[in-house]
Amino acid sequence: MRELLLIDDQSVDLKKATDVAEALGFDKIHTRNSVHAARTLLEEGLAGKGSLPDGIVLDLDLGMDSGFELLRMWHGTPRLAAIPILVWSVLDQQREMCELFKVTSFVSKWEGMGVFREKLSQLIPPS
Repeated sequence: MRELLLIDDQSVDLKKATDVAEALGFDKIHTRNSVHAARTLLEEGLAGKGSLPDGIVLDLDLGMDSGFELLRMWHGTPRLAAIPILVWSVLDQQREMCELFKVTSFVSKWEGMGVFREKLSQLIPPS
């Protein structure tokens, strides 16, 4: 079973990303709209109270939250850093910062859903 965590504060973008993930064969898709909600899910997985996702899709601009908060947690926690992460954001100028964090992949929302689909399919190949 392949699990994916999608983090975005825009319900339209969550829906688009979910549709792509389902088409790519992800069995379980967790959607969260804030850093706090995503952290809670990941902390439960780290504590053995749930499973950790096989991949993470993260928007950097989460309204009042910053996706960089979650990126710091991911980067600083070895078990999380082993999970491939795709940053999907309108903040294209943050691509270089993501390289410093060793983000697995980056796609700007301006590049369209075709590029998103391609990057997500490369993130976690089908089993």
